[in-house]
Amino acid sequence: MRPLSIVMMLVIGSIFVGLLAFPGGARAHEQETSVDWEVAYANLQVLGPPVYAYYATQSLPLTGSGTPFTGVLGAGPGGGWNTINMNTGEFLVVTWSFRYVGGASVRGDLFWITRLGLDFATIGRYVDSGTGRQWIGSSSFALTPNTRYDATLVLRSLQPTFRHLHVGVSVQNVGNIPAAPTVSPIPPGGPTLYGLFTNANGPVVEPLAGVSIAGSPFSGTFLLLTPWPWAVAGFVAQVVIGLVFIGAMYWYGRWESKRGAKA
Repeated sequence: MRPLSIVMMLVIGSIFVGLLAFPGGARAHEQETSVDWEVAYANLQVLGPPVYAYYATQSLPLTGSGTPFTGVLGAGPGGGWNTINMNTGEFLVVTWSFRYVGGASVRGDLFWITRLGLDFATIGRYVDSGTGRQWIGSSSFALTPNTRYDATLVLRSLQPTFRHLHVGVSVQNVGNIPAAPTVSPIPPGGPTLYGLFTNANGPVVEPLAGVSIAGSPFSGTFLLLTPWPWAVAGFVAQVVIGLVFIGAMYWYGRWESKRGAKA
């Protein structure tokens, strides 16, 4: 087989595999099939549906209690989920409670997830295990057996998208456990997750746009989404190298064909 044909088959095959994998990924967050739910329930009990408080047209620090939306079970807007219509740059404060029931003290982490994971920025993360709410920033926190934790995530909408939004806890040596009710027996593929939809409109927003960071090492304008020059140059270089490789393979294939014809 000619080298050019091999290259084209690899490209087409990669695209085809991606098309097959995408529908499964789109469904994965309503009923998470990658979680071993027997192990998850042996470590974590979600004590109720998450509450998503929407803060419209506010900047930090947030005031008031926002407009609450309760995460419910369902497979989409027709399945009973709430939808928060919002603008990019606005905030959600997500609160929920869970009990760690594992047998050993380990580390935990809070997470949120959408289909692509690029729709929100994490502005703040807090936990309260009965001693007052504590800021955990980007670090993990201690999970003590038979202890209740009240979790809080402060999120900011970054781009105009319609997405489902879930939250959960990562448990050391266990994995990611999205918020879901404890059901018995466990249905095939696991329980339906708690969640809701967000429908954001407006231009793409920098995570820290409008937030004062004076006195920090990054005082002034601090851009997180703007590509760094070396990253842009690296991407262009990869494209050029790829085109040169394809051209070389094409030329080599033509040369092989001509040599075969002369033989």
